[in-house]
Amino acid sequence: MIKQSGLDWTIARPGVLLNGPKTGRYEILRERSEWRNGIIARSNVADFLVKQIEDRNFIGASPVLAN
Repeated sequence: MIKQSGLDWTIARPGVLLNGPKTGRYEILRERSEWRNGIIARSNVADFLVKQIEDRNFIGASPVLAN
């Protein structure tokens, strides 16, 4: 439904979510062959999402986020 909406979209797929401080250091895994399980702080997921307001590199993508 999202992909067919005609809207610009990005779906973030975080690994196991942890509480913790924002470090700004995390991996953005775009290619399915790179995907792996991992952990990531909720604050780093928020950092990625806020950056996507201006960064158009992940429009129409579903990257995995992990430390």
